[in-house]
Amino acid sequence: MSIRSWDNWVRSVQRPLQHNKHSNDRASRQETVQEDAWVLVAKGGLKDIEEWSLVLSAVGIDQQIDRHAGILLTRKRDAGQAMSQLRAFRQENLSWPVPPTVVRPVVRTDNPPTLLMIGGLIIFYWLTGPWQAANPWFEAGAVNSSAILDQGEWWRLLTALTLHADQMHLVGNCVIGGVIVHLLCKATGYGMGWLTLLLSAMTGNLLNIILRNTPHYSVGFSTAVFAAVGILCGRQLNNRASTVVRQLILPLGAGVGLLAMLGSEGERTDFGAHVFGLISGLLYGILLQLTDFDLLGKRSRLQLVLFLLSLLIIIFCWFLALGDN
Repeated sequence: MSIRSWDNWVRSVQRPLQHNKHSNDRASRQETVQEDAWVLVAKGGLKDIEEWSLVLSAVGIDQQIDRHAGILLTRKRDAGQAMSQLRAFRQENLSWPVPPTVVRPVVRTDNPPTLLMIGGLIIFYWLTGPWQAANPWFEAGAVNSSAILDQGEWWRLLTALTLHADQMHLVGNCVIGGVIVHLLCKATGYGMGWLTLLLSAMTGNLLNIILRNTPHYSVGFSTAVFAAVGILCGRQLNNRASTVVRQLILPLGAGVGLLAMLGSEGERTDFGAHVFGLISGLLYGILLQLTDFDLLGKRSRLQLVLFLLSLLIIIFCWFLALGDN
């Protein structure tokens, strides 16, 4: 074979090889271009795509935002990782942000006539005197389980609240009870406060005698004092804006403190009535909160009507008590 023929053969062999090399380089460049192309990975509102952009930036993924179209773009090579990161972000934040708590409005109420009512207890004690044998006031108005359950003298559940065994009993209820009842009336309105207070205290006295197997006698406004603590506590139990401390621990702590101070003093005072007063007050407080009746405190005329109704109930119960004896 001549030298010229040899050269021609070599060129004929190298030409396909060079062609294949150029084809591979061109394909590689095309693949690189495709991998660098921008592709759509998410679509949403402006706030969402800006938030998603921060997520991808935090993990080092190059991205672009089209604010007008509301889309988020990444390189094609990063698209799979980007969508995986966004899915994980959405999953972690399904319950975020937390729905805002509904804060119950603060009701501005009129100044309650606390001094009037506490003064009335003091004057009434001056009229009735302490608990002694054959005292007609106590015979007619004290809690007497047999008279209430067997003879239907239900009014004793309330009249007993206005009687006190001795001066220490009276002073403790007026000083500590006056403060707590005042706070209750400021929170719910003085009419709603006093009406609820009387009903819950009567309920506490009733539960106390129903759950006893022996004859029982008691007097004292302290049952109503513990009912007031229970009402204040019950109003907080379903309040989402309050912490656990404010909802439960502080009100119950006040109740336990009062039990320690007032719950066992005197021979004729009734620890059981105090406990059941607290429990019944808790139930009435929850009822007030659920029905939003405690938000009616700003309605002055309604509060006056309810307060007068409370006074009439007290007078009517004593009318029945004295008329029956």
